[in-house]
Amino acid sequence: MAVRLLFDTETTGLLKSDVNDINEQPYIIEFYACKIDDDYNLIDEYETFIKPPIPITPQITKITGISEEMVKDAPDFKAAYPEIAKFFFGVDEMIAHNLPFDRSMIANELIRINKLINFPWPIKHTCTVEMSMGIEQRRLNLTSLHQHATGKPLKDAHRARNDVFGLVRCYHWLMEQKDNG
Repeated sequence: MAVRLLFDTETTGLLKSDVNDINEQPYIIEFYACKIDDDYNLIDEYETFIKPPIPITPQITKITGISEEMVKDAPDFKAAYPEIAKFFFGVDEMIAHNLPFDRSMIANELIRINKLINFPWPIKHTCTVEMSMGIEQRRLNLTSLHQHATGKPLKDAHRARNDVFGLVRCYHWLMEQKDNG
């Protein structure tokens, strides 16, 4: 049985060019991941807010609904690292919508705490943005992909847990399309 980990991060902003100093890159403020089996059944889940070393801007709060108050007692990434790494350990595949962004967010946080080479990255990396490019011949955001997959809007988008549950539905649908196509 393959174990797949689907995850999402909410952050203090968008990634900047790689020439920027690592401390100018955004920080993770929320992380959610779940593991599913071959039949798309939930095996386990992990969720945490993460306290960034910079303020959460009103713009980010407006997009995500995550405020300074919500993360004030949360661990920083270094303190959250052991549980996140443990959750990734033994996973066959990691899946995210716009995987390069979320994977880079984790990598940047790992670089900041000198743990990049110690992280248990799964062998297989799957991006549902790439998987869905043929639907409209363009990049679909998760809300649009969810509409295609289920015929329903994605409720409470831009919260990691809600986005991942939507992602599970989208991934399942994309795999069915692939198997039937």
